[in-house]
Amino acid sequence: MSKPITVLLATAVAVFGIVSFAGAAGTKRTRHNAVTVVGVLGAPTKVAPGKFVKAYAFCPKGYYVVGGGAYSGAINEIVSSATSDLRGWFVDGYNNDSKTTFTHRADAVCVKGSTSVPVGTAASNGPAVRQAEAQALARR
Repeated sequence: MSKPITVLLATAVAVFGIVSFAGAAGTKRTRHNAVTVVGVLGAPTKVAPGKFVKAYAFCPKGYYVVGGGAYSGAINEIVSSATSDLRGWFVDGYNNDSKTTFTHRADAVCVKGSTSVPVGTAASNGPAVRQAEAQALARR
């Protein structure tokens, strides 16, 4: 028998023996469920000079948000949070330029499944957003 065939047979016997021994020892094979993750970039939202505007990115049906942020350029991000139903992300942005309209966008990271843990958020129209807007105006 040639050396490569002998090495191949010896390797196969060794692997078979290890797998058989592991099975005999009661080792369970577990199947890991993959998590389906998608990124979503919301529609561009125009922000006129001196205005606050919320931009949204919504998860597809059957997905829930686990993170997000802003794609904003010249817009000052005031609040960035999950929506209260955890189906998307919003960013409240302020344009402090006196002449130019800019755009901003929200982005979301979504996973397939259901929500099982309640999460506190700023919510898209809650008092935390209004307070952040007032503070931003006071700093001007």
